[in-house]
Amino acid sequence: MDDGTQKITSMRQSIYLNISNEEFKILDRIAGDLGYVSRTDLFTSCAHLLLYGKTADGRSSPDEYTADQLARLHTHSEKIVCMQQSFMEIVRETALPVIAMKGIATAEHAFGGDIKALIYERCGMVPEDTEIHDWFRLFKNLHRAELLEYRSRQFAAALAGDEE
Repeated sequence: MDDGTQKITSMRQSIYLNISNEEFKILDRIAGDLGYVSRTDLFTSCAHLLLYGKTADGRSSPDEYTADQLARLHTHSEKIVCMQQSFMEIVRETALPVIAMKGIATAEHAFGGDIKALIYERCGMVPEDTEIHDWFRLFKNLHRAELLEYRSRQFAAALAGDEE
């Protein structure tokens, strides 16, 4: 319209996310775990809770199912974050030397079961094998410089020992 007013329509709106493929897969799994038939339904539910979850005077949402589902989603998401953070801490404490010297496949094979048990103790959930695999790759990428430095120090120490 030329008069500067905006035409109101009932068109659907789109939202874009900046997330990795792995995170996209996790969202799809979460949507399914929560009983949503699609991620669109999940995000529509999230938007509705944000828009209508509480009235200005603090009354509860008129859609208790949405509120319950999003509360479950929030709890599940917190546990995923707990598992990822615990994984990074555990690997840093126990498997960094193995990753630096032998690679992530060896570390995953050697420590995978123990890491799952420790994550369960800390978070009350156990990650899938594919998540463990992805997180090992992520750890390697995030700590590449530290792994290279560790390997170089070990190599230098071995050379110094051979010279004596």
